[in-house]
Amino acid sequence: MAYDDLFNMGRGRFDMGLFNDQSNTKLSHDRYDVYVNQDYIGQKYLLSAQESVQDIDDFLRNEGYSNFQSYLDGDHYYIKAVNNEHDVANVLKVYLQNR
Repeated sequence: MAYDDLFNMGRGRFDMGLFNDQSNTKLSHDRYDVYVNQDYIGQKYLLSAQESVQDIDDFLRNEGYSNFQSYLDGDHYYIKAVNNEHDVANVLKVYLQNR
C-alpha cells in the first residue's frame, strides 16, 4: 500500500481542513518598500493589525517634517520631500531599522 493511500494524502482528508482556506491565513507580515524622492530607504513591516504604512507620515510630522507628500503604489511607499530630503531620508532609515 502506498503512503499516500494509507493517509489519504493529496486528497484533502488528512490535513483536517487546515490548508483549505488560504484567504483567512496570513503567512507573513505585510511589507512595504519605502522611497524618498525615488531613493530606496528601507522596508516598513506591519507587525499588527493596528499598524499602517501611513504611520510613516505621522512619524515624520512628529519629528517636525511637514513639507512632504506620500503615496502608495502596490507595495512601494513613496515620499516626496520638498525640503530637507537628506534629513528626511536619514530619519526614516533610523525609524525603519528600529521597527
